[in-house]
Amino acid sequence: MIGIIGPEDSIRLVQEVAAGEGRAEEVSVRTYTDPEQAPELARELDDVCQVLLFTGRIPYSFAAAAGGLRAEIDYIRHAGIDLYRTLSRMLLAGAGQLPRVSVDTIEADTVRETYHDIDLAPPTEILPIADSSGLLLSSLAEVTAYHRERYESGAVEACLTCLGAVHRELRERGVPVWRVEHTRASVRDALRRAWLAAEVRQSRATQIAVMMIEVAESATRPQDPYQAERQRLRLREALLEHAERMRGRLNTIDDRTLVITTTRGTVESAIARHRAGHASLLTLRGVDGEHTVGFGAGTTIAAAEANARQALALGRGGGDTHVVFPDGEIYSTRGSAVKQRLRETAPGVLRVSEQLRLGPLSTRRLLEALHQMDPNQVTARGLADAYGVEARSARRLLKALRAAGFAEEVGVHVSTGAGRPQTVYRVALQRLVGAIGADA
Repeated sequence: MIGIIGPEDSIRLVQEVAAGEGRAEEVSVRTYTDPEQAPELARELDDVCQVLLFTGRIPYSFAAAAGGLRAEIDYIRHAGIDLYRTLSRMLLAGAGQLPRVSVDTIEADTVRETYHDIDLAPPTEILPIADSSGLLLSSLAEVTAYHRERYESGAVEACLTCLGAVHRELRERGVPVWRVEHTRASVRDALRRAWLAAEVRQSRATQIAVMMIEVAESATRPQDPYQAERQRLRLREALLEHAERMRGRLNTIDDRTLVITTTRGTVESAIARHRAGHASLLTLRGVDGEHTVGFGAGTTIAAAEANARQALALGRGGGDTHVVFPDGEIYSTRGSAVKQRLRETAPGVLRVSEQLRLGPLSTRRLLEALHQMDPNQVTARGLADAYGVEARSARRLLKALRAAGFAEEVGVHVSTGAGRPQTVYRVALQRLVGAIGADA
């Protein structure tokens, strides 16, 4: 499920496009009258949606600045096709002549490319209202003032804006203004990327996770047999109750080590509760004696247990609990105890992630999966196994790699048994590594 947040007219367009794709039931919408309402609406959808998609950069920026969301967030970008449509309308209205304009919201490179494609000199008045992370550099009032100043000074003859509130304000003040609106094509592309991201996150949530409990050696030293048995039974009873709350299964590794097998989604929900300051399944209750807890996630039980052992090693003697994820991210119940890798900042990773429409850590996971395969013979089924997603999601990932120029179709593999034919891709792994950078 993906959540859509925006004004009524934009929401209506998104719903029409989703219905045309036959996936109307896979979107949940919230409308606002003011972009500043976006963070509150996002929190309403956060518990039920894997991805939150904003219809504009402004509401996305407000939500990103507020933080605290578990869902992946993105916004529908204005593409060249959106600007083409607006310029076409302006040409018709102006008898084939385009006025000098000021532009906001759309990336400067997109504006310049669009103008060059129709053999016109691009406007120099392009306002970057947000930085590369999406955080606002300008308020709506400042954007409106920017256009008014340039029009009133004679620097431009009209204004182009993507913002409904700015469009209304300028029009009321008599400033010639055109609004750049999303086309169905750009909305469709954004929805498809969001659905892919939601599928990847859903598949990740079903990954295996283990909670590993290590009982202190002093608790297992020989003592009165009756007392020792009572202590063992109390420990097992407490762990069985905890396993039930985690919808998991309890197993014993040795006299001092026990594990509860569950899912990554359960562990991530526990982390979210801990971050919010609530009681969480990260902490054991009713267990006497010293013990250490560590969590690990992975695509196999062995990988999850290996990560849980790393978490145990990090937590010994510190009294805090750690969670180690497959991509190296670490969560600690005591934030300062370990350097957490919660955000990827390498420029190459961020750039490729933008091309593939994946989160940065997901991009690194994809690269790790491809390293396990023959890059000249990659199929959706093979990638699904290596990356830990459903085959449908793997097919979408391969199409994203192809669209970004990192893969090409080289044939079809037909199985002798049951199953659909598999498209075979050649992935330009070295070029992908080079684009990400040496730090990959």
